[in-house]
Amino acid sequence: MPSPIIPSILDFKTTLLSTTGYTAMLTLVVLMFWLYNRNERALLTLGIAGCIAACGTLIAYLPLPIPAWPNLVLDTFLLLLYHPLAVVATRQLLGLRNDWRFHLAALTIIMLCFVFWAGPGSYTRRVGVTACAHILYWSMIVALLYRGRQWRTMMGYRLGLGLAALTIGVALFRLAMSWLEKGSNFSGVDQLLVMFTSLSLFWLTFCYSLSLLFISYERLLLQVRQQAQQDGLTQLYNHRTFHEQAAAMFSRSRQRGETLALLLIDLDHFKEVNDRYGHQVGDEVLRQLADCLRAESRQGDVLGRHGGEEFVVMLPLASRVEACNVADRLRLAIANLQPRVGELQLSISASIGVACLRPPEHENLASLFLEADLLLYQAKRKGRNRVEIEREPEAQH
Repeated sequence: MPSPIIPSILDFKTTLLSTTGYTAMLTLVVLMFWLYNRNERALLTLGIAGCIAACGTLIAYLPLPIPAWPNLVLDTFLLLLYHPLAVVATRQLLGLRNDWRFHLAALTIIMLCFVFWAGPGSYTRRVGVTACAHILYWSMIVALLYRGRQWRTMMGYRLGLGLAALTIGVALFRLAMSWLEKGSNFSGVDQLLVMFTSLSLFWLTFCYSLSLLFISYERLLLQVRQQAQQDGLTQLYNHRTFHEQAAAMFSRSRQRGETLALLLIDLDHFKEVNDRYGHQVGDEVLRQLADCLRAESRQGDVLGRHGGEEFVVMLPLASRVEACNVADRLRLAIANLQPRVGELQLSISASIGVACLRPPEHENLASLFLEADLLLYQAKRKGRNRVEIEREPEAQH
């Protein structure tokens, strides 16, 4: 006696309808995130793509008062429209311009192939056309994400790249199935496999939207972290962050017996600039000075704004001679900077105190700062616009 057939609630249309619900919810989340961060245009594009995809799945589920073939063409067009919009969103996220004419032309060619080459009579060809569309667009996305190497440290980037590559793999499998199938329709087992891979592609693209949303969140989090670590005027490390970095570097150098130097830089007579020309001019001078320090410092040096017109530079693996040379190079660069603010051109100089790590004398970072501070004021007393690295005997009493 044959076993009775138990109907499953997980039929294709029910699964498609539930997927539409997930798509609508994701689209709502993406659009809400965009409302809070309107500079991220990629999220708006993803929201529009999600709305269009949800409409496409609803058309596939709900009976419309139009013939079956035009209904299928409209449904396919709306679902395929998600993919060029995903390319557009990825380019926007990476700060690249979009060529809308290319996307329009490519989608037009795909739909012409779907309507006239595949037509209503060949299901296998229709699967082949849509598989080619997936391969085209998601190969572009993989190429874009590969070019955006700066995102490789982000989890969202790696997730998006993996999902895009997996989408191409599933699409290639569907293309091979359509190519190997001799008839115009798939057999029973192959039919189920095609339906399963179709839902897989839908869920992969759904997850790709989540990965772009996650990348946007990571970028926003990185901006907040940078704002908390950087001085708002000069974009150098602020006082707290510099001391955290310097303390770790100091401990590491003491433990390993490595050389280390600290530079304390103070602009000469900077109060006169603020009093004479105003704080806006003074702020611009500090910004240009910070750019000068970044350009002249070594790779691996840690720079910060200590407060007011005072700056600090930590030189890892710098001998006494090298620290003195770096300090004098910075002093000359500052003297030659001559910052320009509008029509006004100023001449500035700086005094620099250089403290080199000597483990017996410097038990902590504060002692190294104290020596650099004493050497800085020694440079001030001796006429300014100079570097001091050795304390004079009278300065020790």
